[in-house]
Amino acid sequence: MASNQELVQIATNFLLNAPPCEFMEVVSDVRALLPSESLLNATAGSTFREYNTSQMVSVQTSKGAALITKEGEISNNEYLDPKNKQVITYDHIKQEVTGERSASGEIEQDIEQYRAAFDEEATKYCNEYYPNGVSAVYGTKVSEGIKITVCISTCIYKPNAFYSGRWRSVWTCTFKPGSGNVTSNGKVQVNVHYFEDGNVQLNTVTQKQTTSPSADAQSTAVNAFKAIGKAELNLHTALDNNYSTMGDTTFKALRRALPINRTKINWQKVKNFKVANELNK
Repeated sequence: MASNQELVQIATNFLLNAPPCEFMEVVSDVRALLPSESLLNATAGSTFREYNTSQMVSVQTSKGAALITKEGEISNNEYLDPKNKQVITYDHIKQEVTGERSASGEIEQDIEQYRAAFDEEATKYCNEYYPNGVSAVYGTKVSEGIKITVCISTCIYKPNAFYSGRWRSVWTCTFKPGSGNVTSNGKVQVNVHYFEDGNVQLNTVTQKQTTSPSADAQSTAVNAFKAIGKAELNLHTALDNNYSTMGDTTFKALRRALPINRTKINWQKVKNFKVANELNK
């Protein structure tokens, strides 16, 4: 029989792999499976926090939507909302915003014009390609110059149609203002769950890199998002092409080509054997 520690590890794995927008449903199911709720409660804070930040869940504040991300984490329950110049307090257990305060030293003012330009383009990009999406843009100074981190998260939940899904992308754009190119390294994660008469999930993680010209703040942001948009469109196209051919490739490969004895069935022999049995009756 599994020890309590092993049960907690198994339960945590289930929770961290919960499908998009279905976390609390999985929590309820896992709680029912455990011999005691105290096993789940002991690690709930850290598990809930890890899930929410890795999934980049969106929340509503008094100033608009914001993302809960690792990139914007100030403490275990405080998160920077740079677009609205505020820090929000988020209760991971209750899944709600419990406080807001103005950002002070959390935003680097000497690079704010670049961060704000990327933020503006990220909002336009989400509105055009991800109608339900929310973006967050963070900026900091590094040895290479400026690092802008763009986080995009969009989720759809259609329980009546038996599916849910989330698109997450994080782009780290590094450049020296007004010279050279912007190097953007992206990590795109797509998770889709379909659960009509079954349980099928798609989980894909893709790494991308693009370059674009660096100029003034506005032009740099526009050029970077042209490159990001092209890279993400190529990923969309690749996924579409993959699914259009999957019936003739992947699913076909899942079927056993030969019986387990590696010998083709002689259907004529089977037919003759059946006829002989009928004649002998």
